[in-house]
Amino acid sequence: MLEVVQVTRCFGRRAALEQVSFQAARGDIVGILGPNGAGKTTLLRLAACYLQPTRGAIRLNGMDSFRESLAFRRHTGYLPERCPLYDDMTVGEYLLYRARLKGLTFLKARRRARELAEQLGLGELRGRLIGNLSLGCRRRTAMADALLQDPRLLLLDDPIANVDAVECERMAASVAHAARHATVLVSGHALAQLGALCTRFLVLRAGHVEADVARADLQAGHAGVRLVAEVAGATDAALKRMAAIFPGGAAAQVRLQPDGWWQLSWATRQAGAVRDAVATEVARQGWRLRSVEVAVPTLESRLADLVAGRAGVAEAPEAAAEGA
Repeated sequence: MLEVVQVTRCFGRRAALEQVSFQAARGDIVGILGPNGAGKTTLLRLAACYLQPTRGAIRLNGMDSFRESLAFRRHTGYLPERCPLYDDMTVGEYLLYRARLKGLTFLKARRRARELAEQLGLGELRGRLIGNLSLGCRRRTAMADALLQDPRLLLLDDPIANVDAVECERMAASVAHAARHATVLVSGHALAQLGALCTRFLVLRAGHVEADVARADLQAGHAGVRLVAEVAGATDAALKRMAAIFPGGAAAQVRLQPDGWWQLSWATRQAGAVRDAVATEVARQGWRLRSVEVAVPTLESRLADLVAGRAGVAEAPEAAAEGA
């Protein structure tokens, strides 16, 4: 069990994280999401004991990251955003060296290094110098390093950066395998891949936790379906007044598109009935209607809404087909 309790981390007078709290159990794969500068990397560095909290505490199975830092780190695997590797070592030499540094016996270290090299598609590269590898292969080598000691806490900062689609799937399988006996925190911006991998999402904004939601809730329709209409001949204010008379329309978003048409959208529980009523109201106002449709958000689009802080992502669940 990982416990993050009221953690604040300051750099000078600026708080990179402020009163962040959450828990994650073995088997959880928690996606740490948020815009650039939200505090994702700082949170992972704190959990890896690279930094210490200004206030608050981080505990892993009861071990405190500050008071029991060495024991904490023995059970932690960390893949930083920019991972330094020894360019003059081969992949096999590097993994064996790192495994021995982490306390594995020689025979176990050699066996574990070979296992992970095969698991991550590095088997044929074990004799290659790291300095001659592509960025994606270097990333997979660093991932193998993070997994060497079979950690109870696995921290991955943008692990699939510069990794191709095939190897991304291989890395995701390795993470899922590790999560059988570990807690995993993984950050990044590839929402489609993170959506498929993670069981839960923690969204940071300006150092605060803005959302903490399970993938199952999002897949069950946590964001609702959206009504999307394209209208011309109206004004921003007039469209918002019109939307406000319909269920959910008070939170409508209005955007002027490059071609001069307005896009009006909002989440609603009665999409089908509202769609017809909107078409009727637009005609009554004498505006032009190019399209009005019901959009069922994908998991990726719902995650994008969470990261962007857009309205409508925290509404009660509803069936996507309701009223359609």
